[in-house]
Amino acid sequence: MKLLFSKQVKRFVGLVVVVCLLVAALFNTAGYFFHCKYISVAAAVAEVDQYEVRTGLLMDAMDRVGVCAPEAAAVVWADGLKSRSGAMQYSVMDSKLKKEYVKQLGQYNPNWVTGMSSPWIESYKITNQTQTGSDQYAIQLSFSTATSSGPAGDYNAALTVVKDGDFWRIAKISADEGLHPYMGVL
Repeated sequence: MKLLFSKQVKRFVGLVVVVCLLVAALFNTAGYFFHCKYISVAAAVAEVDQYEVRTGLLMDAMDRVGVCAPEAAAVVWADGLKSRSGAMQYSVMDSKLKKEYVKQLGQYNPNWVTGMSSPWIESYKITNQTQTGSDQYAIQLSFSTATSSGPAGDYNAALTVVKDGDFWRIAKISADEGLHPYMGVL
């Protein structure tokens, strides 16, 4: 089956296509010059590149900073759970655990916001800290969760914290299943 169009219809369709392309190009160019990522492909790509570079630099910087006491590593990690910050949790992990954690976050929490709005972690405390080697500690924590109607349950976590150069980093995490969403893990 072959459709036949008059020359006038073909010209009209061609003109509509050209006008649409010109309008799209005009909006895209305006978006680029006014840095509006919502109407400019180039501005959106530039922003993505900017955030990828920034993220890479920040992750590299985390390898060069750290905490100077084993208990501080546990506190920063626990504060990360409480504030729903995967970045805080990541900041005190050793390199092997960081690699595993990035994979988990990329799959389940790509914006690195962990946990949930309810129930939330109301408080935590270190319940035990034991030196298990010259450069290693076992630290147990207890977390209490709450909702707007009151307490929602308690969960425990056990951390293995090791000396890594000048800093202390978490090398292993074991936690009750109820804490997994706060850790960004399924």
